[in-house]
Amino acid sequence: MMFNSMCRTSLIFKIFLLVSLVWLTGCSAFFGKHGVFRSRGNDYLAASAIEPLQLPAEIESVPTQQMYRIPSVHSLDEFGDPVNLREYKVPRPLPMGDKGDVGVKIQKLSGSRWIYLNASTAQVWPRTQYFLSQFDLAVAASNASAGLIETDWLQFKDDTETGVRFQIKLSKGMHPETTEIHVLQMQRSQASLRAGEVNVAWPQASDDPKREAWLLEELANTLAETVDNNAASLLGQNVGGDLKAGFVRFEDEPTLQIRLTQERAWATVAHSANKEGFKTWEADAKRGVIYLGYAPYDEDGPGFFSSLSFWSSDEELPEQAAHSMQEVLSNLSANATVKSRFSEIEGAAFSDSKLEDPQSYLLVLYRHQSETMVNIRNAHGERLPDDIAKDFLRLLRKNLI
Repeated sequence: MMFNSMCRTSLIFKIFLLVSLVWLTGCSAFFGKHGVFRSRGNDYLAASAIEPLQLPAEIESVPTQQMYRIPSVHSLDEFGDPVNLREYKVPRPLPMGDKGDVGVKIQKLSGSRWIYLNASTAQVWPRTQYFLSQFDLAVAASNASAGLIETDWLQFKDDTETGVRFQIKLSKGMHPETTEIHVLQMQRSQASLRAGEVNVAWPQASDDPKREAWLLEELANTLAETVDNNAASLLGQNVGGDLKAGFVRFEDEPTLQIRLTQERAWATVAHSANKEGFKTWEADAKRGVIYLGYAPYDEDGPGFFSSLSFWSSDEELPEQAAHSMQEVLSNLSANATVKSRFSEIEGAAFSDSKLEDPQSYLLVLYRHQSETMVNIRNAHGERLPDDIAKDFLRLLRKNLI
């Protein structure tokens, strides 16, 4: 009996030792790059063409040719830069608004107002046309590719002396599957319309803001009731051009490109510069500079964007920066790339002395033709490594409104 007990003890010890060795080896033995159950998701990257079938010499073969030729792959990221497929990490998709009901709201900035919907132009275009027919607003012109609808002249019951018409412009929003609608109103006296003054150029702003607001609110209410995430128009897919924000490599630097007026571009970037780990310390719209800090932020818990922490401390950012924005701008690096971006900014000065400011960055906004370009630099005005600058701009892009 004692012998059997010793054998059982020895067997249990051996099993324990084996389990311990497997545990110490780690999961990589099973699921790692060379593990038994390794992921084969990237095996296609090593695929190559198969040698053609060789027939015996005495058999005559029919000439063959490749039916489905595999072209060379030249992969680019969203900034247009070549990527190494084996090392490239696909970024998270851009936000697409709420996943539930279609959100409809009227946004305002200064004297402008517009409708925002987290629904695609393919969904909104047919429902906008339905709204016009419901209110008996005759359409004089319609251009789906431009997202434009112009009504014919109409007359309100409370003003029989004035003729009114509206222009409704649909465009893609800041994010995928979102739409913006702007309304412009024009009015002329009935006498001038009877005299043939019908084809009049549209004004820069509505002649009567109250009439504009009326149509905007009625359209917003109708869209809130009728637009859903099921019905869409094939014609509406191409309405409104490109998204209002995107990435480019401009002047050999990763850049966020915003297709908005300068005032609105500044407002949306300033909003985003206080989200997802960013903290704005000072902002100067006139100079187009935002002085901000960054501490790694993870909306989904540990793991997401953890790679960003290697250049920023994971400590909470202080309420006040170590230096004022003017101090930072007065002590910029004297290298050529810094001077080319900051030389026209008021108060910028360049020297070889550098302030210690490891958690601070400078967002620089400037106009190029009709667009606003956004770059992010360190506190010395120097360019960040491309991969870091891209990650920062992706975070910034995520919260534009």
